Amino acid sequence: MNSILNTLKTIIPRSMRERFIRKVTLQDITINKNYVEINLALKNFYNFNLNDKMKIKLSNGEYTESLGYTVDKNMLSIQLTDSVFKNTAGNSSIKVSVDGKNMIIDSDAGIDSQTSFFKDGKYYNILVNGTLILEHLLAEYTFNSSYIEASAMDVSYERLSVAFNSGQSMDNYSLALLYPNKIVELPNEGSGARITASDFSNVTMGRATLYLVNGYEMTPVKLNVQEVNLTTQNHNLEFLNDGGELYTFIENHEIELFSADAEITGNEDSVRIYMSYSDSIEIEYLVVADTISGEEEQFSVEAYAPGKFKAEVPVSTLVNNFTRKKFKLITASDEPITMQPNVNYPAILGFSERLVINHENQNIKIWFYKRRDNALGFKVTRPSMKRQITWIENFSLEGFIEGKENFTDCESYLIFEDRYSKEYFTLLVDEKFNIDLTLLDLNSIKSKNKTILDIFVAMIHRDGKIIRKEKIKYKFSDYKKDNYYGSFSEYDTDGNAHYHLITTTPFDNLKIESFSIPKEVVIPDETNVKDFNTWLVGERYDTAQDNGYAFYKYLRENTNVNAYYTIESNAPDYGKIKSDPHVLAFGSPEHFEISFKAGVLLGTHDLENLLPYKPARGFFNYEDTVKVFLQHGVLGRKRVEYHKKYYDLPFDLFIVSSEPEKYDVVMRKLGYEDEDVAITGLARFDSLPRDNKTKDILLMPTWRDWINTDEAFLTSKYFHNYNGLIHNERLIKILEDNDVQLNFYPHYRAQMYFNDEILNPSSNINFIQLGTRTVQELLIDHSLLITDYSSVSFDFTLMDKPVIYYHFDVRKFFRQGKLRPLYQTFIGEIARTEDDLVDLIEQQIKLNFQSEQPDISGIFKYQDHRNSERIYNSVIDKIDSTEE
Repeated sequence: MNSILNTLKTIIPRSMRERFIRKVTLQDITINKNYVEINLALKNFYNFNLNDKMKIKLSNGEYTESLGYTVDKNMLSIQLTDSVFKNTAGNSSIKVSVDGKNMIIDSDAGIDSQTSFFKDGKYYNILVNGTLILEHLLAEYTFNSSYIEASAMDVSYERLSVAFNSGQSMDNYSLALLYPNKIVELPNEGSGARITASDFSNVTMGRATLYLVNGYEMTPVKLNVQEVNLTTQNHNLEFLNDGGELYTFIENHEIELFSADAEITGNEDSVRIYMSYSDSIEIEYLVVADTISGEEEQFSVEAYAPGKFKAEVPVSTLVNNFTRKKFKLITASDEPITMQPNVNYPAILGFSERLVINHENQNIKIWFYKRRDNALGFKVTRPSMKRQITWIENFSLEGFIEGKENFTDCESYLIFEDRYSKEYFTLLVDEKFNIDLTLLDLNSIKSKNKTILDIFVAMIHRDGKIIRKEKIKYKFSDYKKDNYYGSFSEYDTDGNAHYHLITTTPFDNLKIESFSIPKEVVIPDETNVKDFNTWLVGERYDTAQDNGYAFYKYLRENTNVNAYYTIESNAPDYGKIKSDPHVLAFGSPEHFEISFKAGVLLGTHDLENLLPYKPARGFFNYEDTVKVFLQHGVLGRKRVEYHKKYYDLPFDLFIVSSEPEKYDVVMRKLGYEDEDVAITGLARFDSLPRDNKTKDILLMPTWRDWINTDEAFLTSKYFHNYNGLIHNERLIKILEDNDVQLNFYPHYRAQMYFNDEILNPSSNINFIQLGTRTVQELLIDHSLLITDYSSVSFDFTLMDKPVIYYHFDVRKFFRQGKLRPLYQTFIGEIARTEDDLVDLIEQQIKLNFQSEQPDISGIFKYQDHRNSERIYNSVIDKIDSTEE
């Protein structure tokens, strides 16, 4: 059949085939009193009984509804009734099918700015990406339909002032710009009936409507103006009026370039850039902006003729991070303007050929280019270094590294590096290599008995400096957390056994997992005989303060289960609990003994953290155990790596706290079956008191996965914002005036950067060192929690205590998507700026830390102290069903 169709395609002209292709195109959105209508154009639907053939369904996973529609000639109108908006949360898909076949939907050109609408105080958008997506945008905000009328608008450089009726206090309001998918708030510097804004740093290009914002309540501004132009350093804002709506077109300042050229200075450490332009203005600075990080550097320019200048830019600036750069020009003026230099004709660009220069012993290519927005851009590429592992057999690797010719005085190497200690050794290799890993002394760099050795390829200079270091992928990678491609075991001179396994990361990069069995450990002859009354519990290797330890204590105090808890002996928490004979030092002979026979394994993270060996099929009958995921926190915010597909032997029981978490997240998005998921609540919640009276504030942010070096941390918005907060003079005064302590407990990865030396501006701000207090103790002993995205906020909410969220980087944090809409899991006030956060802290202190006691039934099905009991019963049921 396919061959016939392909033959017809070659015979029938494309223009004729187009007449038979059905097309559905979004035309517009119509807002009616009781429903919203989506209007789509139909093309090439030669069917007089279309109403009988067509079905339209809306679905968001947990809710499905057949939608009403009408067909009039070539126009399809879909009705979204009040029930749709009432029963859906987050995003919902709308699929149009004819004769059981889903139609691909496109959008009409130019409709993008006309697809958003308001309904019952909420803001929606219709997104087209093959299907229709009903998006609930900015869900934390409420949008009023009635206007607040302004009396006048005054503008000057970097200043917007809007006056309202005299006697009307606007102190609690700020101006805000509503874009199609975001809100930019402009802090109010005015008083009384006048709102004044002068901070436009977050304004971006586009069309936006002017609103007033009070907390999370948005109200449109009504003002009759003909045309008002506001000039800021970076943009021009043209305010216009359309049917009472006050909106603005925001554009960059632009300047047309006549030419752009460059040359390398004699010592090749700088690029001399020449530009000429038409306008008779004076340029003072050339700005080089990183298009990824947003970081900018400015350089003074030298005018050598009217409308012409030159500037020297270090090569290191242009090649930094090997990201694309764009240029800006800043005028010489008391009211400087930042302009975008445009290139209308690429032919004006000199330096258009890719120039190869040697920078830090590698040949890099640099060149100008015309960006899509017509601005002048700069590209840089690092030298090609193709590499791949093409075959793994037993414990040998085959692969290749190409590109040595792009490096000066360098040779190709493999690097084997311990992930924790960073100890490494190098191995010189040819372009094509076949390596027997059994010949390498992998044990020489192991930092502990159970560790990970990452494998890199590198170009190393003859003086020993590593010029380039990259991970290497395996061509036939089939990533799972509990599989491996090859293995090898050996004994050292002391008689200890070492097992090495070749595995891959989620990104298919090669690594070696290694564990050791001390010589004094006796391995039973039959490890397949599991004792299902022996349960091994744990968290991360180095903690005993989460759901794992809470459940372990319950088992020891309330059941006849032979329960054990494992933790590394050098962990701070170990010293607090080591007197308990059922607490096992990780990797000790006793730990191995219990690991071999335990029938039930229960962890808050992957079971790597519980077992002294690799949790994989074939190792001491791991496949015969019951595997329970106790969880670290309530799921629903950030995406997690516990999808069932990532395991050869997935969890047998997955613990959750609510029906939405079970059905919407763990089953629908992580792939588990109904019988694998138990709604019990988390064990640590059992110890949370209600209505305990305290006075202090806990600041406890989570981590950012894109920060992976010291330099990245110290230059990050993360460090800048939290360092700025703890040195905020207004916050310090508020704390001191009210005798309130703010205790800062950084994430364990950030502890080394925040310490008592950093936190020295006030005796009311204190640093809490990792391990000195348990997280649960900290949550219980504080009245207000300030966090960003951490799931510990759920514990706080369950104790009826207020939480403030600091969301200064919400888009980047959730760049890979959210499991549930923000408004469902962030219960409390949200601050996006430091000033807003300090305002909310002051407000909570004045309210004596009173919680609004919101409805939390969608997050916690149970709000008693019997979660551990329910977990225990669920595990027993799972054991019984497994044995059957």
